[in-house]
Amino acid sequence: MTLDDWLTRTGTKEDAFAASIGTSQAAVNRYRHGLRVPRPPVMARIAQATGGAVTANDFHGLSG
Repeated sequence: MTLDDWLTRTGTKEDAFAASIGTSQAAVNRYRHGLRVPRPPVMARIAQATGGAVTANDFHGLSG
């Protein structure tokens, strides 16, 4: 599942998600729209914050 899908489905705001993973809203927006791939430590926090719904593979089109 993409980060955009997860944020949309859960109704989570970018700024709230950013705070939960220790980054900026602007960074989450870039990750969400595929303009930047998070570094491994941030990817790990994204996976944890989404309960494993969004993983590193999802940022590289390798989900499933």
